[in-house]
Amino acid sequence: MPRAHPSLFLIGIYQELLAHYGRQGWWPLLRLQQGAPNPTGRGQYTGYHPSDYVSPTSEGEILEVMVGAILTQNTSWVNAEKGVHDLHTGGFINISEILTIDQDLLAEIIRSSGYFNQKAIKLKNLCRFLSENPISALQEKSLSEVRAMLLGVNGIGPETADSMLLYALKKPIFVVDAYTKRLFSRLGLVRMKPGYDELQLLFRSEISPDLVIYNEYHALIVQHCVHVCKSKPDCDACFLTDRCPKKIAIRVPKKKPKTAGKGGKGSKADIKMPVKSIRDEKKK
Repeated sequence: MPRAHPSLFLIGIYQELLAHYGRQGWWPLLRLQQGAPNPTGRGQYTGYHPSDYVSPTSEGEILEVMVGAILTQNTSWVNAEKGVHDLHTGGFINISEILTIDQDLLAEIIRSSGYFNQKAIKLKNLCRFLSENPISALQEKSLSEVRAMLLGVNGIGPETADSMLLYALKKPIFVVDAYTKRLFSRLGLVRMKPGYDELQLLFRSEISPDLVIYNEYHALIVQHCVHVCKSKPDCDACFLTDRCPKKIAIRVPKKKPKTAGKGGKGSKADIKMPVKSIRDEKKK
């Protein structure tokens, strides 16, 4: 049976993920820590905002998201979030403060995020860029223009740039990460270990740019891959198995046959002599 057109397949997956997990409310913000819903069940210093696609609203919150996008590189959100919180507690989520603070001290503050020395440099590079290109000016530029500018900042790659564009500057671009590659290669939409541009092109060509869908879709993929489609997937708990040619069956290990004697399987201690041979031995 031929597979449905990719656009129908992609929308179908999105609808199933959304029906199962609900709206995620990304990007989590520090001001929503108290009493805000947390659909992901991860983190403790920030809160999510389901169905609110206006946030972040202030330039301070936009910077917070951009800082978080750097700190979450090569680590979990839990570790990155603590770094964001510690920066905020010290009053350092501010362009001028990050530019003037001693680099070693900055690295120590964000230690929880891992690779903290490199990330301290990246934060300074980001803030140097933002001091020359104000957030308000970036918001007025086209998606392609701002993306090219962000990619010109040392330490900002495609995934980080696109996270900033989508969740901070609210420009409709689909964020591709390791979870996206894992899920859609297993679903057979792309080859194993697809390139970043390959997956982004697939989404852009099959689903018209839409801030809400791109926002939720990426967040929902992360949710599904963190809890179900893990590196060792829990296929029995997955509601996408009817769409997935890569379903991994749970194999019950076969019981090893018991062996007689101390010699183990195939040893001389396990070989029984025929009755006739035993009699012959006795005659000798």
